[in-house]
Amino acid sequence: MTILVTGSSGYIGSRLAERLQETGHTVVGVDREADGGPKNLHRFVQGDLANPDIRARALDGVDAVMHLAAAKDDWGIDDDTFFFENLEVTQRLITDARERDIHDWVFYSSVAAIGPGDEPRTEDSPLRPEGAYGASKAEAESLFEEYAEEVPEMSCVILRPSVVFGPGHFSYTNVHRLIEAIRGHRFLMVGDGQAIKTTSYIENLIPATLYLWKRRETGVQTYIYIDEPVRTTEALVEDVYRFLGKRRPGFRIPLDLATSIARIADVAADWTGINFPITADRIEKFNTSTNYDASAIREEGFEQPVGIEEALQKTIKWHLEHVN
Repeated sequence: MTILVTGSSGYIGSRLAERLQETGHTVVGVDREADGGPKNLHRFVQGDLANPDIRARALDGVDAVMHLAAAKDDWGIDDDTFFFENLEVTQRLITDARERDIHDWVFYSSVAAIGPGDEPRTEDSPLRPEGAYGASKAEAESLFEEYAEEVPEMSCVILRPSVVFGPGHFSYTNVHRLIEAIRGHRFLMVGDGQAIKTTSYIENLIPATLYLWKRRETGVQTYIYIDEPVRTTEALVEDVYRFLGKRRPGFRIPLDLATSIARIADVAADWTGINFPITADRIEKFNTSTNYDASAIREEGFEQPVGIEEALQKTIKWHLEHVN
């Protein structure tokens, strides 16, 4: 089978493309960036999927699409860009694929489509998207639901991971920022640390994707993926200090005080265009539970290959070896 992986130079897409090749699939990649992706793809198309010529070249001769390309960051992207990149471009890609009778899909959505909460949220929980990113992903999911109603042979696995991390992850990701802040003695605990934080280690997420792909059926099958067991921010911070071999300070900053200080940094960021590491939004997110229940994929028989502590240890080891 020839599979198109969009976002094939990205952190998840590049690793998914490599694993697909290792399992015997022929992989076509498409991305705006040429660097960072697998070097031995069957074919690579560099360009923007908003461009019809790029979509035509990418879809030529493929049997299935794994769609990961998306706008994703917590700073510097406006709402219109999120909806164009994550919704409009997805609609265009679906339309072109349907014209070519390509009906097998994996779509990477996000738990942001469901929204955060203290109580565990499942695939059946109502969608309460978090921000424009989450809303754009939720609306993109509905495109595949409509598609399935119109084309009975269509098959789509929608995967909703939580925060993805691991060796080599991007500097703008939350786990990377946390590790580097603690490593550089720039971290102060804000709040009581009791918020639930779910994560998805890259070497668990990729096997989960392939596991669901092999068991796909017609129609849309939606799954949350998070690592288990879930942890509080207090436990996560404690583990990072321990694995870095550092002594943790005994004091913390009240949430209200930290948020007030961060709002000053937000004003400075607006004026200067600088992406400061501390913002009011990031502090709020750090203290908001992202509690999701991934029982469904485990009831399908999936067993996460890497435990949480091992995943964090491997990630920190990579940081110590590669991040100056």
